[in-house]
Amino acid sequence: MDALEELQKENKKLKEENSRLEKINKKYEENGIAKLYYSLSRKAWEMGDLMNDTDLKTIEMDDPKSKKFDRLKIIWQDAASLATAIKALGDAAGVTGDEVKDVAKKGSFLDKVIA
Repeated sequence: MDALEELQKENKKLKEENSRLEKINKKYEENGIAKLYYSLSRKAWEMGDLMNDTDLKTIEMDDPKSKKFDRLKIIWQDAASLATAIKALGDAAGVTGDEVKDVAKKGSFLDKVIA
């Protein structure tokens, strides 16, 4: 009986490992470009919220230790390139606005690049 129990345990481990690997494989079948589009869009919203929440009049410009203005400047300098990248990704992925459906669309990266 010991050998049978060991085989059953090994079988259970292999099934769990197989299930884990199938989940990983399924991720590679998703539309990664659309997933990146939505991720960057959320980050752009967060950047916008951060800038809207900051009143430049309240930043102490005389304090050499304060780096808040410098950090905000980096955000708005990169805003245009981020917006351009988001637009290009949205176009390449054929984004419809439904994140779940857009990401679930199957298709290879090469098919989208070549098309």
